[in-house]
Amino acid sequence: MSDPKSDWDILPQEILEENAGMSPYEASVYLALIRGGKQSMSELSDASEVPRQRIYDIVKRLRERGFVEIIDEYPKQAYPVDPEKALSPIQDRIRRTRNFLEDLHQAVDEVEEGVSLFKSEASIRKYIRRIITTADMDLFLTIPHHALDMFREDLSELPSDVRTKLIISEIDPEISDGDSIVLDNDVTELADEVRGVTSSEPFIVCADRKTGFYWPELISTQPTQEQGFYITNPELGLLLDRFLSDLLWPIAQPVNPSQNTSELPTFPAQYIRVRDCLADLKQVTADRALESFEIEFEGYDTDTGEAVTKRGILSGYYFSEFDVRASFTLDTVDEPATNERESVSVGGWKAIQEDYEAVRLTVYEREHRELYSLDTETRNYVKACREELPNSFGDRHAVIGIDTTVDRMREIVVEQLEPGKYRPMEEYASFRESIIEFEAEDSPPGMMWAQTETTPGGITGHMGEVFNQLDYSLAFVGNFGKPIHPVFKTAYQGQTIFSIGSPTYADYVQFDDGKFILADLPPTNIDWETIRNTLSLDRIAEQVDGAEFIALGTWGHFNSLPTIWDGIRMDLWPRLEDPPEKALVLPGDIQDVPDSEIENGLESIRNLSDILDVTIVTNRTQADSFSNEIDGGEAAMSLSDMATILQDAMEVSKFVVHAPLEAALGNGEEVLTACAPRPRSVQITNVDDHFNTGLALGMTEGLTDEASLVLAHAVAGVFMREREPPTEKQIRSFVAEYDRLFDSQKDTK
Repeated sequence: MSDPKSDWDILPQEILEENAGMSPYEASVYLALIRGGKQSMSELSDASEVPRQRIYDIVKRLRERGFVEIIDEYPKQAYPVDPEKALSPIQDRIRRTRNFLEDLHQAVDEVEEGVSLFKSEASIRKYIRRIITTADMDLFLTIPHHALDMFREDLSELPSDVRTKLIISEIDPEISDGDSIVLDNDVTELADEVRGVTSSEPFIVCADRKTGFYWPELISTQPTQEQGFYITNPELGLLLDRFLSDLLWPIAQPVNPSQNTSELPTFPAQYIRVRDCLADLKQVTADRALESFEIEFEGYDTDTGEAVTKRGILSGYYFSEFDVRASFTLDTVDEPATNERESVSVGGWKAIQEDYEAVRLTVYEREHRELYSLDTETRNYVKACREELPNSFGDRHAVIGIDTTVDRMREIVVEQLEPGKYRPMEEYASFRESIIEFEAEDSPPGMMWAQTETTPGGITGHMGEVFNQLDYSLAFVGNFGKPIHPVFKTAYQGQTIFSIGSPTYADYVQFDDGKFILADLPPTNIDWETIRNTLSLDRIAEQVDGAEFIALGTWGHFNSLPTIWDGIRMDLWPRLEDPPEKALVLPGDIQDVPDSEIENGLESIRNLSDILDVTIVTNRTQADSFSNEIDGGEAAMSLSDMATILQDAMEVSKFVVHAPLEAALGNGEEVLTACAPRPRSVQITNVDDHFNTGLALGMTEGLTDEASLVLAHAVAGVFMREREPPTEKQIRSFVAEYDRLFDSQKDTK
């Protein structure tokens, strides 16, 4: 019997069994061959102490695994393969295992909590792909131009509901014209929006503003040593996203803008950036009322830090691509039990001045009426308007007051060309950018402007200008100056003007795509007592007697306007033999009217409706204010619902609520709705006044409610298209082309 095995025999036996996957017999046979060299099967059985009936199978398996070779002669002999060669596959597996474990471990250096440093390109690419493929809502990237193909396949397989933005860096300056970049068309298919920069920027990817990867060595000018940072800290991921969205994206140039055939944004839509949300809303609100949209947001109260979820009607916003600030205001239902409305402001990350910080937003359309096609109801109203329009305007008399301003039209001077000549600033966006640039300068901001014309303003100005142009006989009451300011004296030559004080001024800074207004505070002397002490009631009675209608506004500017409604009813009406049968009341936005005066003012309107047919006209925002004051308001009401509810609550003959593309009229028996063609421009300043003017024209000429709504849309529509008060020819042409204007806009929506 052989001696017990020594440690020198036991150690390699265990190593082969544990690391080479050999059985005890296989390890014994291989070690016997290593020690004794070439041997016959019987010799090998004796040396390894493996039973002879098993030795043939053991040698065969070792041969198949590369450890043993066989000399096929008689008797058969076996010899061992060199250990370095035999163990090479095992060493390869160990090396691959080691590399795999290093990849799994990843954190070669923990730079910061939630940030890991990688030095293997395979690991870097793997985790970048993981970020791309696991994005839930949003993906933002910047990729050097030379590395686009590296992740082209991953980007092309993203789900359609993941919003993607891509900035391509290291663009050749020769293919940029300063405003756009032209690349292969398939580049724009890699993301929803693609822009480019000529500067060298590192590879950055950020998913859902939470996780990201920063790979600086991918820049072509950097050393080849691999080094990338995997970011899982949400705060740091957000900072990475803000670098892309707030700093790099605004200065990047559009890629292949002529290939961009995308349609307007559709809703509902979700966002994780306030700026992206407002960029989409800016497109659709060019010809849609802000109030057509609701926003639900998840976020935090900026005072308490409490998590909140709120939903409300969009009432305003601030957004500029060249300003990191962006915010919006909502009219929300604060207490569901009472339906009390509140106006709240909402900002983005780290909002301070706003009421809330939003981290996720969803935009909904409030109304689902098809606004790009002419519905049957409106088509019938258009037919009625064409039939009822008088053969000529101007055979009647009207009284207009109280809101009066002198409008000074101005242009910002960009460059003086020569004395008396200059290059004006054309776009409102340029004006906003200039204001933002001043914040970076030490000197006080300043601009030159030039006055282009002076015109009558306010309700008396805009409505009076159209009526006067159509040759109506008019009487005006308001602050026209003493003596009468030349602008009114010239514009209303031959008309009767009752002035109770000095006018206020409004400076309109004009741009091709909008206006910026600087207005004086309204005068404080607009009340019935001032009228009685300043003017002769008998003279006023002479002008009101026989008038077809009287237009009065704006309560939102003049808190004491209800005293004039009461004075007309109690002091003026008894003096009249042939009083007007219709009054147009234009309250404006009553949010600035003290709560203590609201109920008395509403009662004054109801009392006025006892002596003549009162029609109240508001836009949606103003109607919301009325709804809130009367019954606490309701969320997400349509125009028709508002017109019906408010007409009944106010106890007036008619209540009209209008938006740029639709209007509704409640008259106590039914509610009428009429849609309008979409305008070709974004000029909406003073549109309210021109809609009101069209409605007043219909009342003056005795048109039905249906025809009056169409005429109101026509007057406002001409103004939005032509940017000037409409002539009779333009009004008739618009009504005649009303249905065809809908047909033509389908191709441009």
